[in-house]
Amino acid sequence: MNEQTKAALYAFLGGLIWSFSGLFSKMVTWSSFSLAGLRAMVAVVILAIGRGGIRLRLNRGLWLSAAGISLTSVLYMCALKYTTSANAVVLQYTASVFVILYLLLIRRQKPLKSELVAAVFVILGVCLCFAGGLGGGRLLGNVLGLFSGLTYSLVFISTRYSGNDPLDGVYFGQLISCVFALAVPFDSGFSFTWPNLAIMLALGCALGVGYYFFSLSMRHGISAVRSCVISNVEPVMNPVWVYLFRGENPGIFSILGAAVVLLSVTLQSLYESLRAKK
Repeated sequence: MNEQTKAALYAFLGGLIWSFSGLFSKMVTWSSFSLAGLRAMVAVVILAIGRGGIRLRLNRGLWLSAAGISLTSVLYMCALKYTTSANAVVLQYTASVFVILYLLLIRRQKPLKSELVAAVFVILGVCLCFAGGLGGGRLLGNVLGLFSGLTYSLVFISTRYSGNDPLDGVYFGQLISCVFALAVPFDSGFSFTWPNLAIMLALGCALGVGYYFFSLSMRHGISAVRSCVISNVEPVMNPVWVYLFRGENPGIFSILGAAVVLLSVTLQSLYESLRAKK
């Protein structure tokens, strides 16, 4: 297995594990800030083990990556409270569009043709996923979800071009997010029960392990756009888990969107793997 194939596999696993976050978040009544802070505390422990230590060498690129991760985390959790889970995660994954705009307008670089084609089809698939349900979501939640896509793009951009270890930015971002746990005493919906604790731990593990695989994909040299595109498996599987465990029917548009995204991601990954071998 070559480096590009490994990178694609790690990005796919990261997105798949992240896809459980929407389901877990909907299962508790805690506020968005409480959830964002507490799950970050669990994720920090997992990421520290993955890094093999807690020390950091701070620089501008690391601060930018960490800010993107922290802001994306809390914006996503807030969006979940005001719109559907599918809408929140789908809008977050408009990040690939912001990455492409950054490459074209700021760095004057053209992404690979296969990445552009795949990104177009991913956007089409993502649009199909919420085309039948966007009106059912609230405007504030949809706006927050769109902003989380912008902040999420900072993670891909800063990690790719700053020269920092991707895992350092992820770890630092979750470390910053721990501050949101200070909202717990002011959270009227917070109640400590063993089921809630188990769900919160599962949520933190999904976040930490997902980010660990995502960081590995960046370490293996995956491109900024390609990693963004492949991890779009998250908005595809997110409504699937909600349907299986909570009975929420994703609808025909979500099913069609899932097929478009998965097919475009798979074909693009296979094409680049074959091209790398040649």
